[in-house]
Amino acid sequence: MIPGRFEWKVAIRYLRSNRRSRTLSLQTIISVSGVTVGVAALMATLAVMTGFQHKLRSKILGVNSHIVLTDGRGAPMDHPEDIEKEVRKIPGVLHVAPFILGQAMLSEGKTVSGAVLRGISPSSENKVTRFERYMVRGRLSDLDRPANAHRPGIVLGEDLADRLNVDIGDTVDVISPNGTMSAFGMVPKIRHFAVVGIFRSGLYEYDNTLALLSLPESARFLGLPQGSVTGLEIQVSHIMQASRISREIATRLGYPYWPRSWLQMNRNLFSALFLEKTVMFIILVLIVLVASFNIVSTLTMIVMDKGKEIAILKTMGATEGQIRKIFMIDGLLIGLVGTAAGLPIGYLITFLLEHFYRLPNDVYFVSHIPVIIRVSDILMVSLSAIGISFVATLYPSSRAARLDPIQSLRYE
Repeated sequence: MIPGRFEWKVAIRYLRSNRRSRTLSLQTIISVSGVTVGVAALMATLAVMTGFQHKLRSKILGVNSHIVLTDGRGAPMDHPEDIEKEVRKIPGVLHVAPFILGQAMLSEGKTVSGAVLRGISPSSENKVTRFERYMVRGRLSDLDRPANAHRPGIVLGEDLADRLNVDIGDTVDVISPNGTMSAFGMVPKIRHFAVVGIFRSGLYEYDNTLALLSLPESARFLGLPQGSVTGLEIQVSHIMQASRISREIATRLGYPYWPRSWLQMNRNLFSALFLEKTVMFIILVLIVLVASFNIVSTLTMIVMDKGKEIAILKTMGATEGQIRKIFMIDGLLIGLVGTAAGLPIGYLITFLLEHFYRLPNDVYFVSHIPVIIRVSDILMVSLSAIGISFVATLYPSSRAARLDPIQSLRYE
């Protein structure tokens, strides 16, 4: 049954400090404040954690494509053009770009560092990743047109360039771990490359180890057969469909081709972030749960204080259901007001964190705290707070409904 005007009028009067006052009682204010603090903390935490998840995903997809297709045997992929045509036929696939992957040592003077070499075609790479946005000096297209015509170009991660102490125009020696056979036996294979660009993705794993070469130069240096590549990078229309499209590619191409979506390649990382967000939600819901104890105590004290009035209402014809609804309305009002106050406060906290709190760049991959407020998170927080507030009314409302009017009026 929907509460009528009578139940609402009595419920609102019971939340006031006294019959003639229009101000809320101290107990009511404390109960509302508890719910407000819980909702604000819960909303701010979820917004920050969602922001970090989105920012990290954006960083990873900035240097990686949505799907990576390679040969599961670890062998070079021959005739990539034919495979690319088959992949493009799959609905949802937007762009495909070949790449070559290998390892090498980079040397400049007495400084030596290990690196991951990625051979790319700059024009195709810009369609499947956002490397061009991360270039802090030089351009990705300079790989095909190096300023130093006598030496091929190379693009380095910022941390890798700092460790080698090189900048645009400097030369680095790239040493192949496989080496080449000569009359004196196996000797290291060394080529000189001119630094034509430096990028900063914000992810240490890439900024510290990744070096980009043009596709022909990387194939020549790593000794791959003519026309062979390590794999294909694939961009899809919607990132959340990457896993489904990856399975479809595997079904269409069959063995030995091995497609992996961005979620599969970073499964452990995103699983840990999701688990952390879930645990934090559960922990912070406990704050609202503690606030519900105030609601229980507030309504219980109202029942004890208003015992005479409840008895009079019953003798005048009020049913147990109406009495129960009165105290349920009180609890729901506390939950609704607390939630309505906590949401803007939580938004204010996230605004202050995002705009006025700075993170050290040498520790975190962002300079400020990223914040994303989703409608689903707002609904989840609101329903949790209001639901807990409603559950807190069950005991006090049942106690009020079972109150014996004769016992309450005996000594009055």
